[in-house]
Amino acid sequence: MKRGSSAEVGNKKIDTLIGKDSSLTGRLESAGTIRVDGRFEGDIITKSDLVVGEDGQVHGKVKARDITVAGLIKGELEATGKLELVPTAVVEGEAKMSLLVVEEGAVFQGHCQQIPKDQKDRGKALRIDTPKIPAPPVPEADK
Repeated sequence: MKRGSSAEVGNKKIDTLIGKDSSLTGRLESAGTIRVDGRFEGDIITKSDLVVGEDGQVHGKVKARDITVAGLIKGELEATGKLELVPTAVVEGEAKMSLLVVEEGAVFQGHCQQIPKDQKDRGKALRIDTPKIPAPPVPEADK
């Protein structure tokens, strides 16, 4: 990869990549999408998305818009959007998200809490009204 450029995986532009043979410890903050294919220990905070590849391991606190996990995450996760666990994912710990998608084969051990995406829209999608049943017709003889 050329210096200053970024890769794309699927439809996501990857701004920061931790390669398969890399191991990092510390705090990583970014405004762009982060992909972890190696091992990371510490805090990851991004305003965009986080992708943990099949060989990726993250131990620590994670905060991102959307989080897609194919590898291992141990710790605390917060996705302001969607947390998606694909079949090879293993997540252990505490998770907060607006939307949780767990595909068959994925492992989730811990506690999860759904956070409302937007407080003003809460409850609008599931509005259920009681149907009105018309009164039965009155026979002619009873009038």
